[in-house]
Amino acid sequence: MSILVTNVVESFKKQWSIEPQTIAAAPGRVNLIGEHTDYTGGFVLPAAIDREIVLAAARVPGKTISGYSIDFDEEASCETGNYDPGYPSGWFRYVMGVLSELEKSDRTVGGFRFAVGGNVPIGSGLSSSAAIEMATLTAMEGLMGFRMDDVQAALLCQRAENGFVGMNCGIMDQYISRTGKKDHAVLIDCTDLSHRMIPINTPGFSWLVIDSKKKRGLVDSEYNRRRTECEEGAQCARAAFPGRNIRGLRNIDVADLPLMEASCTRTVFKRVRHIVTENSRVMETVNALKAGDTGMVGRCLYGSHASLRDDFEVSCEELDTLVDILSGVEGVSGARLTGAGFGGCVIAFLKESAEKAVEEAVSEQYHPKSLPKGTRADIWPITISDGARIIRN
Repeated sequence: MSILVTNVVESFKKQWSIEPQTIAAAPGRVNLIGEHTDYTGGFVLPAAIDREIVLAAARVPGKTISGYSIDFDEEASCETGNYDPGYPSGWFRYVMGVLSELEKSDRTVGGFRFAVGGNVPIGSGLSSSAAIEMATLTAMEGLMGFRMDDVQAALLCQRAENGFVGMNCGIMDQYISRTGKKDHAVLIDCTDLSHRMIPINTPGFSWLVIDSKKKRGLVDSEYNRRRTECEEGAQCARAAFPGRNIRGLRNIDVADLPLMEASCTRTVFKRVRHIVTENSRVMETVNALKAGDTGMVGRCLYGSHASLRDDFEVSCEELDTLVDILSGVEGVSGARLTGAGFGGCVIAFLKESAEKAVEEAVSEQYHPKSLPKGTRADIWPITISDGARIIRN
């Protein structure tokens, strides 16, 4: 077992004085490209990473659910069927949201105890929330003896975050946490929820994640406003193309953009332009990965960041600074913000031989005034890994 798994199991035994019956894990993710396209029915290209949430659990008599978070050093509890969206412990709300959705699907949740911990940085854009949701569901599958279809599992966890936690996210984070495959990105079509495994065919190149240390709170950010603006954009598209069956922005092509510009406000048009061009960049990246065209992969990443910065307006000074620094390092093919934006992480695609130069450049040049003095960005290479799994049952 990994150090993380061992730590969670030992914490469980210390906290509850019993042995866990199920140990489950679910990874965080990095989105290689395709940002804010999932909730508009577009394409995304995420990968599961070697940072995960581990949850150990055991059934107990009665209806009490008791949990302990290693990361917050905090205990929380509730009764089955009595799930409070306003519960003061945020991490426990994600667990309750999944349990609430399980009961809505006619599965009876009994009493249990659990411990949970992880190494997915919280608030950095690597989807710790989807990881804890999927780890909870996977542990429940082990405890209760059932196995959900992957798409249905992702949808259940998405409903937990949308309806219970109050974050109006798309399907991507939960989907990749469930279906990730080692050494592959996953191309997800967010209209029909189909997916294809895309091999990472770039020998000699690696992916780095750089945490800007700028924290973001998505529920309190402008994320939901962007969704509303995209919905307005779809309405404008229907007005601009009355003879076409336009269900959403997925049905708009780059060639349609000039006619769209006259049909909506400047702000809404910029949101539409990002979504439409980002879908195009996702498919270009898929083709480039298959062909081993590292230059095209990099250009798509830089293009995505510029669009997120200028058209979707979800970047920030810290993320822009990191991308600028990376663009000046020889051997870096491309970089962009990854995640919803407003802070969090940057992903870089680079020659393996350039990793040390990137670390030195970021250490020397990244000192944003907005962060406490002495703050340094965390940098780590990512290993593209498998999705959610039961470690022991």
